[in-house]
Amino acid sequence: MSRPEMIFIKTVLTAINTKFTHSSLALMYLKKYNNGADIVLREFSINDNPYNIYQNLYNIEADVYGFSCYIWNIEITLKVAENLKKAKPECTVFLGGPEASYNYKELLKNSFIDYVFIGEGEETLKQFLNNIPPEKINGIASKDFANEYNPPLDLSLVPLPYDNEDLKELKNKIVYFETSRGCPFNCSYCLSSAMHNVRYFPMDYVKKGFDLFFQNNVPLIKLIDRTFNSDKKRAIEIIKYIIENSKNTSVHFEVAPHLLDDEIIGLLNSAPKGMFQLEMGIQSINETTLKAINRKTNLSVIKENISKISPNIHLDLIAGLPYEDFESFKKSFNYVYFLKPNMLQLGFLKVLHGTEIAKDNNIKYCSYPPYEVISTKWLSAKEVCILKDIDKIVDKIYNSGSFTKTLDKLNIDNPFSMFLTISEKTGIANTTTSKSQLYRQLYEAFGDEILNELTEDFIRNNKDTKLPDFILQTKPADFKNRCRDYLAQNNITDFKNIRIEGVNNKVYFMDYSNNDFKDLTDNHIFLLC
Repeated sequence: MSRPEMIFIKTVLTAINTKFTHSSLALMYLKKYNNGADIVLREFSINDNPYNIYQNLYNIEADVYGFSCYIWNIEITLKVAENLKKAKPECTVFLGGPEASYNYKELLKNSFIDYVFIGEGEETLKQFLNNIPPEKINGIASKDFANEYNPPLDLSLVPLPYDNEDLKELKNKIVYFETSRGCPFNCSYCLSSAMHNVRYFPMDYVKKGFDLFFQNNVPLIKLIDRTFNSDKKRAIEIIKYIIENSKNTSVHFEVAPHLLDDEIIGLLNSAPKGMFQLEMGIQSINETTLKAINRKTNLSVIKENISKISPNIHLDLIAGLPYEDFESFKKSFNYVYFLKPNMLQLGFLKVLHGTEIAKDNNIKYCSYPPYEVISTKWLSAKEVCILKDIDKIVDKIYNSGSFTKTLDKLNIDNPFSMFLTISEKTGIANTTTSKSQLYRQLYEAFGDEILNELTEDFIRNNKDTKLPDFILQTKPADFKNRCRDYLAQNNITDFKNIRIEGVNNKVYFMDYSNNDFKDLTDNHIFLLC
């Protein structure tokens, strides 16, 4: 007796995200493309207990369980899948996503995995739910067969991944979107290098998606396009549409900085402040390294372009690339630091299945996800650990934006050495500490040399927090009355966002509503202090 069509069998699709605030675009695509199928979506985070995730999924009583797999969730995903198969031996379990596609042979050695989807999953899932057994379906492998061929999906057939109800449920999460798939470049460490072209969603689709976000006042959209500006004309059209129609929505996307020009930079600069966040991968400035990883770029053009850009900028580096030793990485770090990004993201090479760099025997890396570099022919294990500590310092001190004046004071011409000194003197990298405690640790390491700058940074970034005791309280006589006189003289009637402090023989004023900081020491009202 033949089995009924799987389209009528209950299916649960699961994603285990890196954080609770993240969401899975992949699951939304799979469900919308397979509209009409009995599909339930479940999302968790890697901080959730594997048994609790299993229990949640088991209680749905589904026939098929599918998991979206990445380097950050594959280990916990396998634990959950194993528990499900033990509890429900009759259920079907399949894996999909990048980590499954490029490592399916190893994953199928697990007795609790029935199938692995290879490549894009929308059409594959549709065929799978209607054809059991699935031996002849493109992009499916099992212990008995493997059909790796999976032709690129016609993106004009893909429905929008969200509707109004979906966005209501994602109110407190990051919402992801894409306007293209694939990448025009061939970087040896990136899975996108396995895709040899870029495919674009129809412009009507893109605009309808943004209209939906704007109507629902989604605060931030993160585009997952590998290179948003690979087609300049198309990028300009989308940016113009966002500027003309967005009310409260900001958009984050990744661009190739050497492909920018004055036209697109001028357009980005014309947008309201905060509307755009640009992420750019510099990765290294070592020419030998860039050549070895097949990365085509122009550093002089990059530097000039970034200097002209007004929107929020995130710049990325990768430690552990071929031919990049410790001294070379210092140069790359300092180069990026002096470009003054809003965020400096120091990443570490992940040697992923399916990438060209996985063939390089000069790189030692973890055999388990996320396959992160341990050492290379050019970078020792100890040096990698030092860079790990600097990464933590940069994130806590630089990327927080809470120590701008202090860092300017400490840094002369070698920011890498500055962060190395901070790491060695404070131990901040390997301690869990509050932001207010960071000020004390920096003061204890560098003393009065940075007292005034630390004080200004503290007042600028801590509206309601009590001043730490290393900041000297030097309020002049009758300080409250003087403050009242100053506020009255300047017609300031709303005090909720105002802070005035007499410290270190100075008087500082901060208005948190507009980020206005002033030194009032020489103001006539406070001259007698």
